[in-house]
Amino acid sequence: MNAIVIGGSPGCGKTTVASLLGRSLDRAVISLGKLAVEKDCITEEDLKRDTLVIDEDCMVKAIGNVIRKHDDEIILEGHYVDLVPYKEVEKVIILRVHPEALRTRLMERDYPEIKVRENVEAEVFGVCQMDAIHSFGEELVFEVDTTGLTPEETHDKIIELLRASGKPTRIDWMQRLEKEGVLDDYVTPQFE
Repeated sequence: MNAIVIGGSPGCGKTTVASLLGRSLDRAVISLGKLAVEKDCITEEDLKRDTLVIDEDCMVKAIGNVIRKHDDEIILEGHYVDLVPYKEVEKVIILRVHPEALRTRLMERDYPEIKVRENVEAEVFGVCQMDAIHSFGEELVFEVDTTGLTPEETHDKIIELLRASGKPTRIDWMQRLEKEGVLDDYVTPQFE
């Protein structure tokens, strides 16, 4: 097991935090999104959703090859964490961010409204978390709430998680938003 895997919704800080971790842990950082493009694992572009569709078999092979190439420990970051071979994973860190903060970040990045809505709903429902748990099990998947944290503060929280032997943390936006009475603001088809 030599891979720390960093996943989460777009805009949660995966790339920035993975870069900081790579420097502090002296590990190579591999972007799964860039790897998909470099290894020609893109099958089509979904123009309506402004996203690339990957060939999962191609991606699994590319990830396996990059892991074998790096005998030392590496960090893999991106959206395809569930395709990383289980036996190679040390820990999976899913970065989470409050849905309102995520919506703001994605709108500032000029994401199309449909993509903003899709990603905010995925964050509310914990899609990245569920995919990771399905692939790697409860014990390997840890979550970090990045809301209001600098990349450096997020980095420090992850370093603590990597050194600790405690139980994984879970973040449930749906429950929190429901308690606040605002869940419908994030999972209905309409934004203001």
